[in-house]
Amino acid sequence: MKKYRIFFIIIVLILSVFLFIELNRSTKLPDHIHSIDDKSVDQRTDEENITVLERTLQKEPNNVNVMIQLADLYMKTDQKRDAKKMIENILEIDPSNKEGLIRLERIK
Repeated sequence: MKKYRIFFIIIVLILSVFLFIELNRSTKLPDHIHSIDDKSVDQRTDEENITVLERTLQKEPNNVNVMIQLADLYMKTDQKRDAKKMIENILEIDPSNKEGLIRLERIK
Protein backbone atom coordinates (compact mmCIF):
# COMPACT_ATOMS: atom_id res chain seq x y z
CA MET A 1 0.00 0.00 0.00
CA LYS A 2 2.86 2.33 0.83
CA LYS A 3 4.38 1.79 -2.63
CA TYR A 4 1.16 2.93 -4.30
CA ARG A 5 0.98 6.05 -2.17
CA ILE A 6 4.55 7.06 -3.13
CA PHE A 7 3.83 6.29 -6.78
CA PHE A 8 0.67 8.41 -6.61
CA ILE A 9 2.56 11.32 -5.01
CA ILE A 10 5.24 11.17 -7.71
CA ILE A 11 2.63 11.19 -10.48
CA VAL A 12 0.81 14.15 -8.92
CA LEU A 13 4.09 16.07 -8.60
CA ILE A 14 5.03 15.40 -12.22
CA LEU A 15 1.61 16.49 -13.45
CA SER A 16 1.74 19.62 -11.28
CA VAL A 17 5.13 20.62 -12.66
CA PHE A 18 3.96 20.00 -16.22
CA LEU A 19 0.80 22.03 -15.65
CA PHE A 20 2.75 24.90 -14.10
CA ILE A 21 5.20 24.99 -17.03
CA GLU A 22 2.43 24.92 -19.64
CA LEU A 23 0.37 27.62 -17.93
CA ASN A 24 3.40 29.85 -17.57
CA ARG A 25 4.37 29.35 -21.22
CA SER A 26 0.88 29.97 -22.60
CA THR A 27 0.20 33.16 -20.63
CA LYS A 28 3.19 35.10 -21.95
CA LEU A 29 2.46 37.70 -24.61
CA PRO A 30 4.40 37.32 -27.85
CA ASP A 31 7.32 39.73 -28.22
CA HIS A 32 5.80 41.38 -31.28
CA ILE A 33 2.88 42.70 -29.22
CA HIS A 34 5.27 44.67 -27.02
CA SER A 35 7.25 46.03 -29.94
CA ILE A 36 4.17 47.52 -31.63
CA ASP A 37 3.99 50.25 -29.00
CA ASP A 38 7.58 51.22 -29.65
CA LYS A 39 6.84 52.11 -33.27
CA SER A 40 5.25 55.30 -34.52
CA VAL A 41 1.94 55.09 -36.38
CA ASP A 42 3.80 55.53 -39.70
CA GLN A 43 6.14 52.64 -38.97
CA ARG A 44 3.40 50.16 -38.11
CA THR A 45 1.63 47.92 -40.59
CA ASP A 46 -2.12 48.26 -40.96
CA GLU A 47 -2.59 45.08 -38.92
CA GLU A 48 -0.40 46.46 -36.14
CA ASN A 49 -2.38 49.71 -36.12
CA ILE A 50 -5.59 47.69 -35.90
CA THR A 51 -4.20 45.82 -32.89
CA VAL A 52 -3.24 49.06 -31.13
CA LEU A 53 -6.62 50.67 -31.85
CA GLU A 54 -8.53 47.58 -30.72
CA ARG A 55 -6.61 47.61 -27.43
CA THR A 56 -7.38 51.32 -27.04
CA LEU A 57 -11.05 50.63 -27.71
CA GLN A 58 -11.08 47.97 -24.98
CA LYS A 59 -9.96 50.64 -22.53
CA GLU A 60 -12.20 53.37 -23.98
CA PRO A 61 -15.24 51.55 -25.44
CA ASN A 62 -17.11 54.72 -26.46
CA ASN A 63 -14.21 56.52 -28.15
CA VAL A 64 -15.78 57.42 -31.48
CA ASN A 65 -12.51 58.77 -32.92
CA VAL A 66 -10.82 55.41 -32.39
CA MET A 67 -13.85 53.66 -33.90
CA ILE A 68 -13.63 55.81 -37.02
CA GLN A 69 -9.93 55.06 -37.40
CA LEU A 70 -10.64 51.36 -36.95
CA ALA A 71 -13.47 51.40 -39.47
CA ASP A 72 -11.15 53.05 -42.01
CA LEU A 73 -8.43 50.48 -41.40
CA TYR A 74 -10.93 47.63 -41.64
CA MET A 75 -12.06 48.99 -45.01
CA LYS A 76 -8.47 49.45 -46.17
CA THR A 77 -7.64 45.84 -45.23
CA ASP A 78 -10.83 44.50 -46.85
CA GLN A 79 -12.54 43.58 -43.57
CA LYS A 80 -15.89 45.02 -44.60
CA ARG A 81 -17.99 43.13 -42.06
CA ASP A 82 -15.88 44.49 -39.18
CA ALA A 83 -15.96 47.97 -40.71
CA LYS A 84 -19.74 47.92 -40.98
CA LYS A 85 -20.11 46.70 -37.40
CA MET A 86 -17.79 49.47 -36.18
CA ILE A 87 -19.76 52.10 -38.11
CA GLU A 88 -23.01 50.78 -36.63
CA ASN A 89 -21.46 51.09 -33.16
CA ILE A 90 -20.49 54.69 -33.91
CA LEU A 91 -24.04 55.51 -34.99
CA GLU A 92 -25.48 53.81 -31.89
CA ILE A 93 -23.44 56.14 -29.71
CA ASP A 94 -23.96 59.21 -31.89
CA PRO A 95 -26.74 58.77 -34.51
CA SER A 96 -25.93 62.10 -36.18
CA ASN A 97 -22.17 61.50 -36.46
CA LYS A 98 -21.25 62.84 -39.91
CA GLU A 99 -18.13 60.70 -40.25
CA GLY A 100 -20.11 57.56 -39.42
CA LEU A 101 -22.92 58.44 -41.82
CA ILE A 102 -20.44 59.12 -44.65
CA ARG A 103 -18.71 55.78 -44.07
CA LEU A 104 -22.04 53.95 -43.87
CA GLU A 105 -22.94 55.27 -47.32
CA ARG A 106 -19.54 54.22 -48.68
CA ILE A 107 -19.79 50.69 -47.34
CA LYS A 108 -23.24 49.94 -48.79
